[in-house]
Amino acid sequence: MASDWIELFNGVDLTGWAPRTADREPRPHNWSVQDGLLRTAGHGLDLLTEDEFGDFDLHIEYNLLADSNSGIYLRGRYEIQMLDSYGKTYDRPSENGALYLVKKPDVEVSKPAGEWQTLEVTLVGLSLTASLNGHTIHDNVQIEGPTGSNWLAKDNASPAPHFLQGDHSAALFRNIRIRNL
Repeated sequence: MASDWIELFNGVDLTGWAPRTADREPRPHNWSVQDGLLRTAGHGLDLLTEDEFGDFDLHIEYNLLADSNSGIYLRGRYEIQMLDSYGKTYDRPSENGALYLVKKPDVEVSKPAGEWQTLEVTLVGLSLTASLNGHTIHDNVQIEGPTGSNWLAKDNASPAPHFLQGDHSAALFRNIRIRNL
């Protein structure tokens, strides 16, 4: 049975979040809250949830500037790419909505830079379903292992924090909520 939705971002401050400092070279803490939006100026630290999550539904809205690159790491291991890739093609799974370097989205439904995008994810065990802007982009995909980061935990399925990338480009986030399953 699913729990009630939990707001991960309160629109006021960084309560519930912490900068990722372990295993990283020193970088600035470029995260802030302005006008109800979570912002990263980029080229700084990643931002982790203070809580850990196992099976869940996640809702997050993001807005990327031209050529921006970010992502959300589910359980700190499985990155859903957030990239200004509207109208672009890639030889490897790295466009907006990709399970980074593992699987391209089933359909291209990205919006242009500067427009809000909505990502909804369900992760149960290692089974991932995701929609972007109201369209299913991953349907019951079986994840085999970390997609680029496994510094939080070396196994695959244990609960862990999620984190937002802050080491690449500027990005905006809002309406981040989760429901434990």
